[in-house]
Amino acid sequence: MKNHLNKKLIVGYIGKKSVLAKSFIDNHKKQFIFKVFIGDIRDYKKITLWLKKNKDINIFINFAAITSTHICQKFKKKALDVNYRSVVKLLDSLNEIKMNNFMYFLSLSTSHVFKKSNRILSENSEKNPSTYYGFTKYALEKYILKNQNKYKFKIGIPRIFNYYNNGFKKGFFINDIVEKLKNNKKIIKFKDINAYRDFVSMEDINTGLLKMINLRLVNDYNICSGKKTYLPNIISFLNKKFKKKIITYDKKLSLSLYGSNIKLKKKGWKIKDKNFLNELLN
Repeated sequence: MKNHLNKKLIVGYIGKKSVLAKSFIDNHKKQFIFKVFIGDIRDYKKITLWLKKNKDINIFINFAAITSTHICQKFKKKALDVNYRSVVKLLDSLNEIKMNNFMYFLSLSTSHVFKKSNRILSENSEKNPSTYYGFTKYALEKYILKNQNKYKFKIGIPRIFNYYNNGFKKGFFINDIVEKLKNNKKIIKFKDINAYRDFVSMEDINTGLLKMINLRLVNDYNICSGKKTYLPNIISFLNKKFKKKIITYDKKLSLSLYGSNIKLKKKGWKIKDKNFLNELLN
């Protein structure tokens, strides 16, 4: 998508270290001109000064977040400041500064805002986070949906489900499983994993974000595979690649999180029909 002068759109973003940011920028650096704010999202003065020097930004993506459920639970004030309050401040700054041609803000969210269920989750499904991380993101979602009309620009909420970041960052399901499988214990017991999750590929996340930007879609859209993956199957698959431990887990079925992607598909988003397990550790 290009502006009326047939120039590349300028995309500002925050959260340089985010895996999602790195992947999106790498895949679309020929399509857009990217400008990154390097610093803490809570540093309002620095962000405001940076925006005033970059008034030519057309679109802004917020990748900055504390995503670890453990860290959010341990440092609740910091999590709420980073994931909610600071984003509202950023929105207000963009609204107050006289930007040249600012049109769209993309505020990433998470499937953790939903109440866990054994039914497929649409955008209208009940929101009742079971983690503090989910609570902080839900607080932001509610604010944006309630206050969308007070801003001069459009705001979209891509709600991203589980993904594999092909790295070693703790707090992600697959990375944590790999870490456990690498230890020297012969028998490993898992808790609360007898459930289903929706894993979406990084490629599909990128095309989903791009679709929302190109169409400047407002409000919330699930970015998910639309398929459910059984967590014990992931563990068994990964176990074959390592030391073939003896795996045990609670047999009681836990509530799941898997989503419907129909709303975004109706806007023309196409996803790759791939087997998630075959993409692991390749």
